[in-house]
Amino acid sequence: MKNLKITARLLDGRVNSNDGIFNLDSILAYAWMLENHPDDLLNNNLKPDNLIEPDLPLAKDEDGRWKVSLGFYKQYAETVEYWHKKVNDFDAAYYVDFGGKRGKINGASGEFKAYRMPQMIRIVSDIEFYAVGDPNGIRHLLAHITNIGKKASQGYGYIREWAIEESEDDYTDIGPYGIMRARPFKGELPDDGQAYQIKKIRMKPPYHLHTGQVPCIIPNVRRDQLA
Repeated sequence: MKNLKITARLLDGRVNSNDGIFNLDSILAYAWMLENHPDDLLNNNLKPDNLIEPDLPLAKDEDGRWKVSLGFYKQYAETVEYWHKKVNDFDAAYYVDFGGKRGKINGASGEFKAYRMPQMIRIVSDIEFYAVGDPNGIRHLLAHITNIGKKASQGYGYIREWAIEESEDDYTDIGPYGIMRARPFKGELPDDGQAYQIKKIRMKPPYHLHTGQVPCIIPNVRRDQLA
């Protein structure tokens, strides 16, 4: 296991993310699931009561957490864009059985409800992570990851290449930006000149689940300068 700096070099810097938080262990867990349990992953069979613990090429700390930092970057701009979903009810009516009567597809509610959903688009620099792990194993899993953030099918977060290099120290917990990953909040913020927020999250992937969340200190991942 080696101390590593891992950089996602983006094609055009557009990433789709509401909170701007990127977790490398979650990214690697997704790639591991693609290799080992693709049906469960792609068919959304993973629930809080049957989660699969991935075997990642990462070291663990004394609490059993993967030794990885959050992703840090410079943000140049942000904007709100929208995706739309609307049934073409004129053509679709030919294929819907209205029981022999004239009818109209309801786009205001129900199965065919129309949506106009906002999404936060950030223009950012390359995203850097720190980890302790096996560089070859990490490189193998990252070969599956072509995008970072949401809506990859729309071209957001496209990764030109992953760069992995050795780091002089273990920066997965404390490093150039102060606290480098989420840690449980015990009632007092660090007095180190950095900006932090408090948020309830899980301590390991999958981070989108609400079960197992605890109040945590979250680092400021949007930096004026990168180390």
